[in-house]
Amino acid sequence: MVSLSRCPKGSKVRVLELCEDPGCRCRLCSMGLTPGVEAVIRQDGESCRVCVRGDEICLGNGLADQIKVVRV
Repeated sequence: MVSLSRCPKGSKVRVLELCEDPGCRCRLCSMGLTPGVEAVIRQDGESCRVCVRGDEICLGNGLADQIKVVRV
């Protein structure tokens, strides 16, 4: 299990855990980033852009550090 921000571009991952803040977790879920969903890393670096359920989401590295994933 690693944080989302540590995955290189092109990686396919499955989300295991979201951040602990309830408001933040709710917002991520409303954007389709839920535990169990698969995502593809489109960009890494200063921000993390992921493709989830056909949509692209851009997250700051601070938030991406709090999302735990496993590579698929």
